Amino acid sequence: MNTSLNRRSFIRNTSVLATTLAMPTILPRNVFGANEKLNIATIGAMGKGQSDTHNVADLHNIVALVDADMNRAEGAAKALQSFYTDRKSDTKVNAKLYTDFRKMFDAQHSGIDAVIVSTPDHTHFPAAMWAVRHKKHVAVQKPMCNYIGEIRSLHKAAKAAGLVTQMGNQGRTMNGQREVKEWIEQGAIGTLKEIRLWTNRPIWPQGPLHKHVAETPQGLDWNSWLGQEVEEPYFTFDNGDHSKPAETTTKKSGRSKNTIAPFNWRGWWAYGSGALGDMGCHIMDATFNVLGRNVPIKIEAESSPVSDLTAPAWSKLIYHFAATDKLPALTVSWHDGSKDGKQNKPERDARVPEEAFSKASSGMMFIGTEATIFEPEAYCSNPQIFSLERRKDVEEMVKSGKIKQTEARSKHAGNPQREWSQGIVEGYAPSSNFDYSAPLTEFVMLGNLAIRSGQAVSWDSKEGRVTNLESANKFVNRPSYRKGWE
Repeated sequence: MNTSLNRRSFIRNTSVLATTLAMPTILPRNVFGANEKLNIATIGAMGKGQSDTHNVADLHNIVALVDADMNRAEGAAKALQSFYTDRKSDTKVNAKLYTDFRKMFDAQHSGIDAVIVSTPDHTHFPAAMWAVRHKKHVAVQKPMCNYIGEIRSLHKAAKAAGLVTQMGNQGRTMNGQREVKEWIEQGAIGTLKEIRLWTNRPIWPQGPLHKHVAETPQGLDWNSWLGQEVEEPYFTFDNGDHSKPAETTTKKSGRSKNTIAPFNWRGWWAYGSGALGDMGCHIMDATFNVLGRNVPIKIEAESSPVSDLTAPAWSKLIYHFAATDKLPALTVSWHDGSKDGKQNKPERDARVPEEAFSKASSGMMFIGTEATIFEPEAYCSNPQIFSLERRKDVEEMVKSGKIKQTEARSKHAGNPQREWSQGIVEGYAPSSNFDYSAPLTEFVMLGNLAIRSGQAVSWDSKEGRVTNLESANKFVNRPSYRKGWE
């Protein structure tokens, strides 16, 4: 009997309820023991994928590293070996390297328990779906996908397969956003009236960009990098007007600062999802939790010029939420980018000190009738109550037990990949499993849908469609999929 495969089958079968229950609900204990190692593959091995891999590498076996650029796959293997060496471990890297995740699954699927996906946004869906189809537990970087239709399809498939899932929004594992919810629900700031969110992204080229056909860099498997997207030549770009004809002369160098890979894909709708896709699942996370994990009913958008190819240089969004039994109807605003030569930020609430607000390149304000919660960064790791007098009152309320701890804490704060891997072996659902992160990502991506539509949109969450503007529904699903990448 192949005990290794038998164990992997048991991992899959006994985790069938994992993604439907909120942490820390404990599932029946698996027979292999909490300290047994998983065999994990990483798709998108360099960049964020490198740190995601290192988050679990000291506890589990890394058996495959995939990157569309073989130079980066090899770099990831070297970095992993350094990770072990720095920890005085005698572990040797035996991970097989690939540029195409489909070939990895063809060659190694029986020897893999779980998969980390840390690729550009557009490849999250096909890579994760390949994992799900092969019954592998999966952790996907944020955003879960860059089209709402894909978010829903991946969530449904992973749930049906009974897999342990996670999205890489590390703030969800931290205590700060849990404290914010407890404070608001138990009256620390009075009645919540409004939420304001902002980021300094994009910090990459965005807005009107002009393509130039270029020579594919050596080592880059451009076909694999494109994934399901429409086939086109490798390109570089510069700031320009899309109405101008693209240069067709092949350039010698494909590795200038304005290359689409490995980083500057974020501003292109086909491959990324702009500032919202990069930071929304972090900065909107606490808001989503506070608002009962609901999605908005209407989204208003204002932005710099938008094209069919690229996201705008700045945007302002107003998300409208319906009243619930706990909260009144309210709005959530989002600001990103730079406008008129300065960062595009919301108005400061008068309770928040001007110096603290001016230093916060990203952040959030939960504005109540009696106080404001201010968080000067993206993950809600250190929320602060203003005024100072009210903060002291709340501290006393916490000490006395008047404000109680009602939100379960993560055992792996700041490390969503470790929380996920240990959820697999110990039998619990991670904090940002797809039941949580799918509607969170939908909340975020509705902003992009409104930006691309050019006007306010009303959203029917049950039906998954825009109700007031039929033309906007074309942005719900990816337009097409290349053959072999469906």
